[in-house]
Amino acid sequence: MVNHKESITSYQASAIIANTTLGASMMILPRAMAQAAATPDGWIALLLMSGIYIVFIFANVLMMKKVPFSSYYDYTNEGLGKWIGALANLLIIIYFLGVASYEVRAMSEMVKFFLLQNTPVAVTMISFILVGLYLVVGGIGDFARLCPFFLIVTLIILFIAYGLSVQEFKLDNLRPVLGEGFSPVFKSFNASAISFVGIEMMLFMPVYMNTQKHTFAYGAIGFLIPAIIYIFTYILVVGAFTVKETATLTWPTIALFQSFDIQGIFIERIESFLLIVWLVQLYTSFVGYTFFAAMGVSKLTKLPKKVVLTLMGIVIYFAAVFPKDVDTVRDYLTYVNNLFFLLFGILPFLLFIIVFFKRRRKAA
Repeated sequence: MVNHKESITSYQASAIIANTTLGASMMILPRAMAQAAATPDGWIALLLMSGIYIVFIFANVLMMKKVPFSSYYDYTNEGLGKWIGALANLLIIIYFLGVASYEVRAMSEMVKFFLLQNTPVAVTMISFILVGLYLVVGGIGDFARLCPFFLIVTLIILFIAYGLSVQEFKLDNLRPVLGEGFSPVFKSFNASAISFVGIEMMLFMPVYMNTQKHTFAYGAIGFLIPAIIYIFTYILVVGAFTVKETATLTWPTIALFQSFDIQGIFIERIESFLLIVWLVQLYTSFVGYTFFAAMGVSKLTKLPKKVVLTLMGIVIYFAAVFPKDVDTVRDYLTYVNNLFFLLFGILPFLLFIIVFFKRRRKAA
């Protein structure tokens, strides 16, 4: 399914992680955090969760250096055996396809709400899936070369948009800090954790890296870019709308950029650029998850590439149309988050212990 002769640089790996992590989360993160915390302290939860994930990245890098592996799918087979390993790999594939279908549904909802109100959702979804699968066919090399460009454009647009949105920001909306203690912060941990889904990509890229010397660097940089964006996004949105209003907005980040006009230049509404950029982010996130899902299906079934992608496209489409509305889509993320912690929070440490002693026993 994949061309193992392809290689990617550390810079490209960081861009892949950053683009994959961003996805649709930035558009709904402030609402989810505001609903969970009910206080302005969600930024503290994001800051603490960022620190936890940096430790997670560091621990995984240490384990990968101590017990090297080329593919995470092969790693699970080595640690858990043929049958249990195949079941774990199947869960990983389901998780990847679940996230990919979420990106498709989030894209369709955004396009229908802001851009193409009269276009059937099915047409939008199918077009998005087909264009995404086209890039997957090209392999990780094409995807890796595209991600840095998309990321730079995204950062430039966000830098301009955030700079302009400062005029709506009111510091008093973020006060008092820890007015109700740490309890609201802990309540919003789960909402913040979902937003960082994407960091697990670092476990699947060693086989494609042209050097393994900078694993922690590319993982940490790729994670910190969206982490910083999320923190600034939450602070700006809540600072502009207050926590109570943010909790009621469907797309709070876009609402922020709709709340002010820019006079005297060729474009008066910056959210037009933001929507285009975020469609690109949804696309790159979709391609990343679909690519690594296809990699797993190929290893599991040995089916031809065209058959794998066709089946995956059908599964992703029906999984995307299954939720009834936007709120159901957000509930859907809860299951994805649970799988994330099981497969990439607990399983890597379990595999490390098992494989470490297995290899030690064989070497004895």
